[in-house]
Amino acid sequence: MKIELRNLDQIDPGQLAYFANDKRVCQYLRNSFPHPYTVYDAMQFIQFSIEHHQVDFAIVVNDICVGCIGVTFQKDIYCQNCELGYWLGVDYWNKGIMSYVIPLVCQFVFDNFIVTKIYAEVFADNTASAHLLEKCGFSKEGYFKKHIYKNGHHYDAILYGLLGG
Repeated sequence: MKIELRNLDQIDPGQLAYFANDKRVCQYLRNSFPHPYTVYDAMQFIQFSIEHHQVDFAIVVNDICVGCIGVTFQKDIYCQNCELGYWLGVDYWNKGIMSYVIPLVCQFVFDNFIVTKIYAEVFADNTASAHLLEKCGFSKEGYFKKHIYKNGHHYDAILYGLLGG
């Protein structure tokens, strides 16, 4: 299996939309990640990322775009922090793809930007993502009760952090 990261302008928005358009993918993502997820949504995401100089990458497996990973840089007193976000098509879960690409992206960010810390916030019941972050060297830093509100329900959240060397 050939895993690589590509710039978003190098991928087929149709492939991105195909894998994003699964309710299980968006279950633990922000409401800004729509469902259903259309080719138009993929094109809007790609355009926004390029126009705002975001650090977002397509996750490509055997020349097929199956997910995305990126960071959002913070502002003001949090200016040396960034938030990691990612998703992967269901057919590619539990294949070691994310545990391969997360360290690549984190190293890229630490090497190319003034960032002291990369953090990720996960739904507390998303044990797969929590385990993944721990496997990639992130430490649990906080637990927030009823921190997330999605689809009419409150969820607890766990904050994970990774400090640069």
